[in-house]
Amino acid sequence: MQTLAPAAPSPAAVAAARVRSRGRAAGRLLCWLAPAVLTGLVVSFGVARPEPWRDELATWSAATRTVPQIFALGQHIDGVTVPYYLLAHVWTRWSGDSILALRMPSVLAVTATTAVVALLARRLWDPRTALLAGLLVTAMPVASRYAQEARGYAFAGLFAALSTLLLLRALDRSNFKIWIAYAVSVLLLGWSHQIALLLLLGHGITVAVLARRRLLSWVPAVAPAVAGVLPFTLLGLDQRDSQLDWLAAATPSDLAGIAGHLFVSGIVGGAVCTLAALGVRADPDRRATLIFIAAVLPVLTLYLVDQLVTPIFVGRYLYFVVPLLCLVAGRALAGLRLWHAVAVVLVVALVGLPAQGEMRRSHSGFDYRQAAAMVAANARPGDAIIYAPRDGWQFTDTALRYYLGDSVPRDALLRSDQLRNASFWATECTDPDACLMRTGRVWVLSADNLETGRRAGETDQLSAATQYALAPFTRLLTCRMDGFTLVLFERRPAGSEAPTTAGLRWGPGVVTRSAGEG
Repeated sequence: MQTLAPAAPSPAAVAAARVRSRGRAAGRLLCWLAPAVLTGLVVSFGVARPEPWRDELATWSAATRTVPQIFALGQHIDGVTVPYYLLAHVWTRWSGDSILALRMPSVLAVTATTAVVALLARRLWDPRTALLAGLLVTAMPVASRYAQEARGYAFAGLFAALSTLLLLRALDRSNFKIWIAYAVSVLLLGWSHQIALLLLLGHGITVAVLARRRLLSWVPAVAPAVAGVLPFTLLGLDQRDSQLDWLAAATPSDLAGIAGHLFVSGIVGGAVCTLAALGVRADPDRRATLIFIAAVLPVLTLYLVDQLVTPIFVGRYLYFVVPLLCLVAGRALAGLRLWHAVAVVLVVALVGLPAQGEMRRSHSGFDYRQAAAMVAANARPGDAIIYAPRDGWQFTDTALRYYLGDSVPRDALLRSDQLRNASFWATECTDPDACLMRTGRVWVLSADNLETGRRAGETDQLSAATQYALAPFTRLLTCRMDGFTLVLFERRPAGSEAPTTAGLRWGPGVVTRSAGEG
């Protein structure tokens, strides 16, 4: 019996197959590349406009030190942040220390996070879900917020998503190289922000549910990574009382409103969390459920630690769960028609626009830039300056050094600077009268109270000894800007009248003349 050979496909069928194949390949590429590029454009917009706030000033102060000085700093303060400071040190040596340069690593990290979230969604489900999950990350105001901040939160989000992707790859196909990559990503996750290691609770559950036999590979992969973070953890435990003393224990309302803190906008946070819950229901293979659990467990665990051990429940510490929630929310959107799903993302983005605009105007209520500009425009050779409070978290002296460099007036009361103290704070002399002996003009820059918001007066934050040392001086001018009261004093010659303000080029702000000036 003769067997008939199958008919050869027609040229048109071959061409159509090639087109479909190329279309699928393009879709698998664009589903993560397009959201990543869009994210890069969105988070880069206005990145250098808001001035650095105090945490970023701390980053600059640490990054501009030598490596031994960074480790010495970690022995006294910010021990858990030393790995990020080392990264910032290397980066600024190559790129400089402008605001744009300081924030660019975070911009790149958030851009990469979008790509990883989309790749994770593609691996779990399909390119359609990948595209929508990536676009959700792009639309998040909180993504722009931490992309535009020189701290480690953006990297925590990146390595939370990357470690989850690598874990699922390792569970699908156990491979020594993949487990090594997973271990490195967990190590980098902990170095970015140690609280982000709470994600391992969800990872452990994921391994136990999907492939229990892989626990024998997961534990050895996690153990050395956690060990690599442990030295910095021990430093942080010793510094807990000094660094977290500003926190009070969270309340149940803080937990109930965590979505608003996590996503910057309460409406955006509520929408994403609702979509994530729907994504769990829409996914029958339990993987969306496991991702959702991995995102929620760190929030609940940190709240328990806050209640039972020490106050530590801060929204920005949990940013690393946001990409995972967007991932599961993307699964819910994939059940809609594509353009309907894209419309939902656009609505979420529009709701978040006010928050996007606000974060591009200011990151804090302290106008360091204007304070520095006021001093720079009116300072004369030989001027000195006094900072108040000197031991607070406002970092006013660091800000003026950042903006003015060597042009900053002489620190009138300085006895030991931040580098010598291996700290963010300098030590002042104990005899202000002697320290001001040869000073003709002195500025006093006083910052508002961080805890109460109480507005700083002209000299009310100075010690009694420093106020006494200013008795021979006449107040020339007082200027008020956001967060600060700036005063210029001039030594009064014996028997002379109060000096005038002629010739001073005073910039914007609220200015008052001294008593008796016409």
